[in-house]
Amino acid sequence: LISKHLPDVTMLPSDGILREGSPIRPEPRVGGWRPEHAYLTDGARIEAAFKKHFHRAEPSQAEDSYEIIVCHANVIRYFVCRALQFPAEAWLRISLKHTSLTWLTIRPDGRVSIRGLGDAGHLK
Repeated sequence: LISKHLPDVTMLPSDGILREGSPIRPEPRVGGWRPEHAYLTDGARIEAAFKKHFHRAEPSQAEDSYEIIVCHANVIRYFVCRALQFPAEAWLRISLKHTSLTWLTIRPDGRVSIRGLGDAGHLK
């Protein structure tokens, strides 16, 4: 769906580690939430996705670069907490609309900031 609007952007194949899941037991705890084994399996996978996709630019990089990651809200909320060095267990305190946009900036010195979180202004 997105590729037709970004014809000059290289699309990579789907990455299975970005699929929806329960990254870590949320705090405060939510009654009736996933069993512990879901956090163990989903959490390791989602953490691996964070480590794969979130990083500083190489020192030799001369220009800004952008990566578009399309995934579910649980994964995005976890990524935001991890990138900002907030407690990862707080991921469920963030609410995101379906098809919303979140924009994080990672500077070469490692500073991270949110340019937009759950922006849905593109929706009619």
